[in-house]
Amino acid sequence: MEKQILFAVDGSEKGFNALSIVGDLVKEQSDVHLLLFHCVQQLAGLAPGEIGREVEQSYKVPHAAQEKVGNAVLEEAKRHLLATGFPPERMQAKLALNSTDPARDILQTAEEEKIQTIVVGRRGRSQLETLLIGSVSAKVAQYAQHRTVWVVDTPIHESRKVLLALEGGSDSNELIHYAGEFLASNPQLQFTFLHLMPPVPPTFWDDGHILGSAEEKDRQSRIEKWRSEWVERVEGYMTEARKHLVSRGVSDKNIESLILPTKQGVARDLLNEIDAHSFQMVLMGKKSFRERKPFLMGSHANKVLQNVTGTILCLVDG
Repeated sequence: MEKQILFAVDGSEKGFNALSIVGDLVKEQSDVHLLLFHCVQQLAGLAPGEIGREVEQSYKVPHAAQEKVGNAVLEEAKRHLLATGFPPERMQAKLALNSTDPARDILQTAEEEKIQTIVVGRRGRSQLETLLIGSVSAKVAQYAQHRTVWVVDTPIHESRKVLLALEGGSDSNELIHYAGEFLASNPQLQFTFLHLMPPVPPTFWDDGHILGSAEEKDRQSRIEKWRSEWVERVEGYMTEARKHLVSRGVSDKNIESLILPTKQGVARDLLNEIDAHSFQMVLMGKKSFRERKPFLMGSHANKVLQNVTGTILCLVDG
């Protein structure tokens, strides 16, 4: 079955670098096709100084000149993609003129073309911009429903390590099957399953009085039982996840599993793991881990999106 990826080309050097990274990652998968999509923005939608003076003059004239500029960007994108060894017969290009909202155009094109995976690069950000949901990448990530969005923050770690942040249940199944579809055929990748255990539930907290030795022993016994049962459940679906990736061609020695306690919070602990082990790609559910809330300011997934650096963040929304 043919798999399509829409890559949003913005014409920046960081964007072209992101395209080269993605092309190198999926070039060996004969069923993966790339649609290079570029939006030529109206001047009214651009910040002062965002484009050069020569290009600005072209943008002020009608479609013919806009088309010339846009096609030049797409040709440069094709050149970068071909340089990775990505086959020309598996790439297409599409142009949108007079765009006032690139994020909306990207999502609309993905809908029209029935493309389930969108890739956007992240441009340079100031400290203030990391706090805002105003960038094209953040808008696409937030509003893409039932689609997977890759956000590429270049330069990325070249570790060939892929982290799958597993919660359990249907969300984890979606991550595993997605990894099997898009990444399993790359023999250079190493996969890590990570589950962050929640803190001890309130039912095991002290209830306002000093515990006697028997009570303390009983409470610790119940806490250990809770932890043991939790780990056993997680190990169960990690075993199934391993079996699935192996069935898709991943070597068993290229898969490891980690079950860690939550220390500073889910998002912060995940960011620390990404940084400590230089993961090249991170897959996580868009809806957050244990909380069934939408992808909004404050969710785990959004906190990771706003703060992660040097990786490809893959937000899966099945």
